[in-house]
Amino acid sequence: MGAGRFTLEATMRKTTAVCALLVGVFATQPALGEAGRESLLEAWAAYVAGLPGTKEFEQVGDGNYRIDDTDLPYAGEIRIVGALVRPAETGGVQTGFSHFGMVDFELVELPVERFSSQSYYYWLSDRQTLYYSADEQRWVDPQSYQASLAESYDFGGSFGVLSFMLNYGIWVLLIALILFVFIGVNRQAKKSRALMDETAAINRQARENLDRAASMQDEVLAIARDSRDLQIESNELLRRLLDASQR
Repeated sequence: MGAGRFTLEATMRKTTAVCALLVGVFATQPALGEAGRESLLEAWAAYVAGLPGTKEFEQVGDGNYRIDDTDLPYAGEIRIVGALVRPAETGGVQTGFSHFGMVDFELVELPVERFSSQSYYYWLSDRQTLYYSADEQRWVDPQSYQASLAESYDFGGSFGVLSFMLNYGIWVLLIALILFVFIGVNRQAKKSRALMDETAAINRQARENLDRAASMQDEVLAIARDSRDLQIESNELLRRLLDASQR
């Protein structure tokens, strides 16, 4: 009878251990069910706890957690400020994702000067938004969301081009605009230089014509003076001839 009681107690201990293990496993999985605030917070906690940079993540109160994160890095308290769940806007395209959720939280013990750092904003953006898969009935992280879209629609190279344009399109347009303006200004500058060269040639030819006209005018004046002198001499010679004939 003692052996039977021992076997029963051992079985109960094993059953209790298995139940505790199952509860622990399901507690670390993203919450299933409807896309609501509670399921979002549960999925968010499981997501943050499972990130490679998270060394410790423990709930210490209602909406308060203790985290040791090596990515930021930060070791201290996280306080949930709010959670927002909204229908996903897909523009009529069937994506399989019905909602997106955003968890707003603050790092209580993070120094104020670190809130303005770029690394903090990158770290924060990776941990705030989740997407609800209506097909799988669970919240998924941004990486899984992007991978699911690419796999569902087989975007392939076009998705890479779209992603590139979304990230760097403004720079491509800016560079194209600068090149367009540069080429236009260069063409106008060439036209202006050509017009200036043509104007300079016309002015040079005009100066040469003026110089030639001035030279010809001097020659005409010299010929006129010579003609006047000859006329005077001729008149004087005729006067003398008349005087000589009268005598």
